[in-house]
Amino acid sequence: MLSILFSENFVLIEIIFVLTVLISMFFLINSVIQKKLHKRNRLYEGNRKLLESLIEISDCILKIENAEELFKLIIEKAVDIIDGAEKGSLMIINDDNKFEYKALVGFEKDIMDLKIDLEDSFLYRIGEGKINNCSYIIEDVEEFDKRVMDYNEYEKVRDSDFFNTKTAISAPIIIDDVLYGIINVDSTKKNAFKKDDKIIMEYFAKQAGTVIRNHQLVEKLVYLSQYDKLTNVLNRGYFEELFQNFFSKAERYNEKFALVIFDLDNLKTTNDTYGHEVGDQLIVNFARGMKEKIRQSDIFGRYGGDEFIAVFFETNYDNIEKKIDSILEEFRRNPITMNGNELFIEFSYGVAHYPDDSVAMNQLIRIADDRMYQHKQRVE
Repeated sequence: MLSILFSENFVLIEIIFVLTVLISMFFLINSVIQKKLHKRNRLYEGNRKLLESLIEISDCILKIENAEELFKLIIEKAVDIIDGAEKGSLMIINDDNKFEYKALVGFEKDIMDLKIDLEDSFLYRIGEGKINNCSYIIEDVEEFDKRVMDYNEYEKVRDSDFFNTKTAISAPIIIDDVLYGIINVDSTKKNAFKKDDKIIMEYFAKQAGTVIRNHQLVEKLVYLSQYDKLTNVLNRGYFEELFQNFFSKAERYNEKFALVIFDLDNLKTTNDTYGHEVGDQLIVNFARGMKEKIRQSDIFGRYGGDEFIAVFFETNYDNIEKKIDSILEEFRRNPITMNGNELFIEFSYGVAHYPDDSVAMNQLIRIADDRMYQHKQRVE
C-alpha cells in the first residue's frame, strides 16, 4: 500500500517537475521572441524614420538657400531618427584641420565658437587615426572630452551644458572619399544607444554626405547661372532680371537712378600685345575695382565682352560724374604690372538718368550705350 502511494506521489512530482520545466521554457522562449520582435519593431521604426527623413532632406535641396539651413535640417533629423537622442551637433572640418560647429540641437549657442582639433575628435581617437565610414558609440562623453580637450577650449564651455551628455554616437560625413564633417547625437542617459542605432547613424551620415554634395552642385549651378565666371560679377541675364525688379520699384515709388554702361578702351591693344591671358586680367582687375567702389545697394554686372553695366540709386548728374571720375583716377594711380610693364585700366562710359532721360527701360539702356560710344570717339 505504501509502495503504491509512494509510486503515485513520485509520478505526480515528476509531472509537476516536467510542467514546471515546460512553463519555464515557454516563458523563456516567449521572452526571447518578444525581445526579437521588439528589436525588429525598433529597427523597423528606425528604418521608417530614416527613410522619411532622407526623403524630406532630399526634397529640400532646391528650396534651401544656404548650407547652414541644410546643416540644421540634417542634425534635426538625426536626433529625430535615433531613439534616445536628445541633442545633436554637426561639425565641418576647416583648412586648419579643426572641426567647427555649424548646427546644434539642444545645446547652448556658446559652443558654436568652439573648435576641436581633428586629433581630439571621437572618431580619430577611437579609430586610432583612421577615419572611414564607421560610426562609434561613446559611453562616457564627459570623461572623454575632459581628457582630450585643450585647456582654453575646455574653459570656454566649462559652465555650459556641453558636459551634461553621457552617451553619444559619432558618425563621419565623407564627400568624394574625403572627410568633410561629423554628425554627433547625444543623450543625457547612460547606455542610451544600441548597435542598431550605430548602424542607422552610419547609413544616415553616408546619405547626408550625398545630400550635401548635391546641394553644393545645385549652388554652383545657380551661381554660374547668375554670375560671370571670369569676374564673379552679375552676368547679363541676372543683371537684367534684377534691373527689371528695381525698375518696377522705381516706377512705383518715384525713385531716381542712373544707368551707366562702361567699355574698356585698351582691351584689344592689350590682347594683341600681351595675349588674351593678360587681357583677361585687365577685365578682372576692372571688375574688382568697380565692385570695391560701388555701394551694396547698387548693382553691377558684365554686359558682354569688354562692356559692363551698373545702376546707381538715388544719385544726380553731379554725383555720378564725380563718382566715375574718382574711379578713373583710382585706376590711373594703380596700374597693373605685367612682366615689368605697367598697364593702365582705361574706359569710356555713358550715363542715362531715370526718369529725366526716359521712363522706358530699353530706351535708357540705348541712351547710355549711345553716350558711351560718343565718349569713346572723343577720347580716341
